[in-house]
Amino acid sequence: MNEALARKLTLISAPAGFGKTTLLSEWIETLRSRRAPSPPQQCCISWISLDEGDQEPSLFFSYLVTALRQHEATSTVGQTALGMLLSPQPAPAEAVLTALINDVASTPATMVLVLDDFHSVESQPICDGLAFLLERQPPHLHLVVSTRKDPILPLASLRAKNQLVELRAADLRFTTGEAGVFLHQVMGLELSDENVTALQTRTEGWIAGLQLAAISMQGKEDTETLIETFTGSHRYVLDYLLEEVLQRQSDATRDFLISTCILGRLHGALCDALTGRDDGQQTLEDLDRANLFVVSLDDDRRWYRYHHLFAEMLRQQLHRTHPEQVPSLHRLAAEWFERHGYVDEAIEHALRAEDFEWAAVLIQGRVDDLWGRGEHITLRSWMNSLPDESVLSNPHLAIYRAWNLFSSGQQAAAEEVLQTIEATLDTDGRRVHRAIPGDQGPPLEFDRRKIKGMAATIRALSAFYRGDVEVAKTHALLALDALPEEEANWRTTATISLGDAYAISGELSAAYRYRNSAVEASKGTGSIYMTLAASMRLAATLRMQGKLSEAIDLCESQSRILEDAGLSQIAEQGFLLAIWGDVLAEWNDLDAALRHANLAREQTVRVRDVGTIGWSYLVLIRILFSMGHLAKAQDLIHELETATRGLDVPDWILYRKAAWQVRIWLAGNKLDRAERWAIDSGLDFDGALTYQNEREFIALSRILVAQRRPAEALRLLQRLLLATEASGHVSRGIEILILQALAYNEAGDKAQAVSALEHGLRLAQPGGFIRLFVDEGPPIQALLKAVDGSGQGLKGYIRKLLAAFAAGGDRPTRDQSMIERLSDRELEVLRLIAEGLTNREIADRLYLAINTVKVHNRTIFGKLGASHRTEAVARARVLGLLPGT
Repeated sequence: MNEALARKLTLISAPAGFGKTTLLSEWIETLRSRRAPSPPQQCCISWISLDEGDQEPSLFFSYLVTALRQHEATSTVGQTALGMLLSPQPAPAEAVLTALINDVASTPATMVLVLDDFHSVESQPICDGLAFLLERQPPHLHLVVSTRKDPILPLASLRAKNQLVELRAADLRFTTGEAGVFLHQVMGLELSDENVTALQTRTEGWIAGLQLAAISMQGKEDTETLIETFTGSHRYVLDYLLEEVLQRQSDATRDFLISTCILGRLHGALCDALTGRDDGQQTLEDLDRANLFVVSLDDDRRWYRYHHLFAEMLRQQLHRTHPEQVPSLHRLAAEWFERHGYVDEAIEHALRAEDFEWAAVLIQGRVDDLWGRGEHITLRSWMNSLPDESVLSNPHLAIYRAWNLFSSGQQAAAEEVLQTIEATLDTDGRRVHRAIPGDQGPPLEFDRRKIKGMAATIRALSAFYRGDVEVAKTHALLALDALPEEEANWRTTATISLGDAYAISGELSAAYRYRNSAVEASKGTGSIYMTLAASMRLAATLRMQGKLSEAIDLCESQSRILEDAGLSQIAEQGFLLAIWGDVLAEWNDLDAALRHANLAREQTVRVRDVGTIGWSYLVLIRILFSMGHLAKAQDLIHELETATRGLDVPDWILYRKAAWQVRIWLAGNKLDRAERWAIDSGLDFDGALTYQNEREFIALSRILVAQRRPAEALRLLQRLLLATEASGHVSRGIEILILQALAYNEAGDKAQAVSALEHGLRLAQPGGFIRLFVDEGPPIQALLKAVDGSGQGLKGYIRKLLAAFAAGGDRPTRDQSMIERLSDRELEVLRLIAEGLTNREIADRLYLAINTVKVHNRTIFGKLGASHRTEAVARARVLGLLPGT
């Protein structure tokens, strides 16, 4: 064990009762007392005892990280990882463990992590996570796994690399000499050497068997006959010895053992509650002194547990002889835990008693606190353990069922639950539940007004997702009117929903006011999650108002708060990172924008909120478009459609997705597909405008310009500009003015084109917009050169924009004259070639080259490089479509 510290993993694998836990305890004591040969200077030992309930990956890794942090020298280890795990939608194990590994690597202390009873864990994701940890494990972290069966870990690879030390049953079983010492000195038996040898042979050195045999022989004269009866496998011996041990106990002790075996941990008063006696503490101490498989859990010897093997046998005996007592014993345990403030353990025992009505009442008392703090893992586990009728008959719990359904894109199912809640409240007025079993006190009443306020909040957000402005406003106001002041988390959420309603109606000033109010209100709740939810909406508003610096400042400040709280990797931060990345892209910092957007997508996909997922995808699509990666952007649109298939996707996501799809088609010289989309969408440039569908009409105006129908485009763009000016959506207004400049230019009216562009520049300069101009390509570059700007303070800004164009490398090359002579047919062939290329980056560049030639009579095809041009030409020759070179 000592030598194994220099390797990654110690595996102690043996059947039950071979002393695995005892070995570990003894070894750790030698490390702590520095009695081990050459002990590490600073060794931090962490121990996790596992059971069959530890199958949830996020919960398991929360235990792991928390265990490593319990020492002074390691108190800062895993802060980020723990924050990721405490998120309502925890991060993937690999992301969590990467953060943990980085922290461990920078901490000098030697760390030993013991996972005892690992056979209880059957979760493949947990095993996969541990395999990931072992592969990247820092040298001063050592993992010890104690198990009854080999875990699904890369043992062969570790063995081959000499990174594994294994102890198995053959190493642990007692020799005859050890059995003699144990039986004589520890158990106090006087046995002959022949009897010791026979007992060791019959038990095959199995320690638990020897201990049970010794207990059964205490006080008996005919030990030889008892030893001779030992035959068969360990299980048969175990059953026999259990019966012998229990028969050797007094009736009082036997009843005590059977009545308390359902407990994960034992306390004298708790045992009294289950047995109806008053000698619980004394009995536990007596069992400890008698070596009757009792393990002390604290130095004061107030809390104990049974040896797992012994407890398992006792529970089997209980279920075999008194199955009718099991539910009542769990109820008694739940009552005691609740009275003494251990509500979570009370809930676990109430669930095991299948007293779901009471469990629902207990969970109801915890649900608001857990939800507000973001501890959704435990809450989700409890809710899933309750039958549907227990949830739906409890309006307070049902509200959270409706919330989960709404946020995961199941709007109809959420509304059905809300209607069930209202029917329950309207029919009964109050719902009767027992506070504890047998309680005859007044019935438990629900605050109908509060429940209806919660339901109105969910309906307001659902209406926002559908784009139903008036319904969203109505329900948000109803929620704020109904929710009591002390319901700060829900009132903050309702205020957010009201801001959302004003945002989709195009009233950005009101949206800013309510979203800012939500940020301030959230600070009073003490909930980082509420503050984050409000702040990311406010940042989105600032982005729309053209206040890019303020949006970045808010994103950065929130990021610092999350980092200080150890929550820098929580899934909900993804929306904030997406906004941050979007602004960075607009400022032409595309590499940094891409990093933020990729991280945003990784984090938001863990949130089942389709709006958040959709926003992160759209920002990444926009960045890829600006970088010229059209094929990758197209792939991402397909990925978004796959990720949200079958879900109720917010209208604003659909409109934005359609707008970017059109831009990708037009940039890829696929006007026919864009035209087909416009027909299928039923768009008419004289059709009714709403704040939500403006995105689609802007896309239509782009199609009209590409079709060389500038007059119709200008008529539509003028209507869009008036609507945008009314809403205060500065970012959208700049884009519309740029498109007006392009349309006027297409119509041959350069003076009007320059005037429209100047107007756009005046709006864009305070925020420092760049990519809105650069993404439109050479026509805007040429118009910028025609803008005087001297009298309006625009000259420096125009120079900055032109520099951004130049930095993109969009310059003619010696290949230009050849490319410009290509016919439309030949350009279409090149587009077909690009579609077939396996290298997506090459395809992106080829699309861009084709589009530049087609629309602007110039090219950047030379940027592809000789090898890429060779590939394109080779494909053309194979297809027999392009003559010559």
